[in-house]
Amino acid sequence: MKQRNNSVHVHWDKRYPKKGTTLCPIQLGININGLQFKIGLKLYATREDFGKAMSGKSGSKEVKELRSQISTYISKAEATLDKLLNPTRESFQRLFKSETDLSTSNKTDVTFLFQEYINNLHSEDRIKTAQNLEYALKSFKRYKSPLYFEDINESFLKGYKAWMSHNGNSSTTAQIYMRNLRTIFNKAIKDGFISKRFYPFNDYSIGTSVKSKNVLYPEQVQQLFAYQPTTLRSRRAKDYWMFCYLCNGINFKDLVYMKHKSIKGDTIAFVREKTKLTNTVADKQIRAYLHPELKRIIETWGVKSNDPDDYIFPILHGYNSVIDKEKRRKMIQRQVNDKLKLIGEELGLSTPLILNLARHSFSTNLKLSGTPTSFITDALGHADGKITEHYLKTIPDQKIKELSKSLLNF
Repeated sequence: MKQRNNSVHVHWDKRYPKKGTTLCPIQLGININGLQFKIGLKLYATREDFGKAMSGKSGSKEVKELRSQISTYISKAEATLDKLLNPTRESFQRLFKSETDLSTSNKTDVTFLFQEYINNLHSEDRIKTAQNLEYALKSFKRYKSPLYFEDINESFLKGYKAWMSHNGNSSTTAQIYMRNLRTIFNKAIKDGFISKRFYPFNDYSIGTSVKSKNVLYPEQVQQLFAYQPTTLRSRRAKDYWMFCYLCNGINFKDLVYMKHKSIKGDTIAFVREKTKLTNTVADKQIRAYLHPELKRIIETWGVKSNDPDDYIFPILHGYNSVIDKEKRRKMIQRQVNDKLKLIGEELGLSTPLILNLARHSFSTNLKLSGTPTSFITDALGHADGKITEHYLKTIPDQKIKELSKSLLNF
């Protein structure tokens, strides 16, 4: 048994009576190895009723109910202290204020840590990441509920992956959700909620998807570049694709959020929206050459402004909240992709033409031209070359065959 100097006591705080009454708040006083703090319980009582409730003497129905509520809170606080391996004020408050029913299980519920992390992501305006975690949590709870950290082991993870496949979900989706679970697991261990001995990912590899990604090869990019759309929206869709392709294969979101201050002489320098808060290389900046075609696209579709913090393209103008901006961005992205697909059909492309192809086409075509992978990694803004190598698995056997034949072309 661990010897820890932790204790719980109840406090009636006469300093903050409810206005116009003699009711004062009841709090729990928590002592963790000499650190003392108080937790509000949203309970109020007179001094007399509080005294009766704490003495255990018989009283009115209201006093008995108050005694029961206080007892429940004390039990939960003691169970929380007992559960935490290395309790701190922060970890105690998070677990105590969660909806986890500690009286029914000696295990640690996954939901409250998931939800807390989701709330933090929303506060940081990382809406898409928060949504991904919400989807993951719903999926895990459909597979098993209630869900405790202590029940998640290699067998659980294998069963979950098989269950996902049986229900028509791709292996990639299962991997994404399990990576989210791994993030929460690591956080739970770091914050002292569970022991490292419960960590299941030492014995189980989530793996990575090896599914080939569609690309446009140089001759197809040339075909698209030469294509002359007949409508304004089609011209804009094609230009947005070319901008993403020529600007180091950026995602459409990076185009949408790009500001005039990113333009520095003959270069565009920016940090990817996806990695602004998550990249292991803090604020890793991507630099792309301001190709004459990029200048033309900016002049055609961009907004002239002397304010460096204005967006280059007018897609988000008039939208203030993060949620509204993302709704607008997704709507425009759908519209652009719809036009691109029609262009791709007219060109007779074998793969649907969408914005995401720009990134994979950029990286693969650089590789085909002999560009070192390390350079491509920097150009894409990847923190790890392994991610780039995954992108470059798209080179098909036919292209490898053509490259091999060219070795003797001298």
